[in-house]
Amino acid sequence: MNRCILISFLSIFFLWSCNNAPKSEDDTMGAVQLLPIVNNEETAASIFLKLLDKTDGDTSISYAAKALYRDDTVGIIIEVDKDVPAGINPDGSVNEETGFRKGTIKFKKSGKESDRFVAALAQLWQIEGINSMKGQAVQPLAFSSNKTTINHNKPSTSSFKLFFNEDSPVPGEVFFTFDTYKRMVEFQVKSPSHRSSILAALAEPH
Repeated sequence: MNRCILISFLSIFFLWSCNNAPKSEDDTMGAVQLLPIVNNEETAASIFLKLLDKTDGDTSISYAAKALYRDDTVGIIIEVDKDVPAGINPDGSVNEETGFRKGTIKFKKSGKESDRFVAALAQLWQIEGINSMKGQAVQPLAFSSNKTTINHNKPSTSSFKLFFNEDSPVPGEVFFTFDTYKRMVEFQVKSPSHRSSILAALAEPH
């Protein structure tokens, strides 16, 4: 009798352990629910994407970043260098030497989701003729608005200023928040007048 009880107890314990095993980072990230790309389509002041599917490379870390736009999944690959020095000195002044870098953050096409991403931006920003994202990586000039070097080994929130088409008369300036706590990125465009430069950098010419 006692033996039967012991076997039953062990069986229940085994099933409980399997059902409550710690989930890996990939399992948890895969379960994240996608949210709309904007909070308000009329203003489209900020663009949001969830960070998913982390890939650790030799010199950079890549994320598949996705969201929803009118029931369609949109997304891009965001690649961030492992070595991102501080752009703000301890006294609060700008570090001109290390703060500005091109290629610190790259945006890459992941497929049809990326075409839908730039097309969604074009619709939200009322810019015609945009249907697909560039095939080559887009590398804006990036300024690290952080006082410390980014540590990719633990969750953190990092801020940047990105300049798309920085040589144009009106570069596309974006306040970019890279948040691995919330697994979210936010693009906040400085002014509506900068939107066309941003899309010109991201989209295939039409």
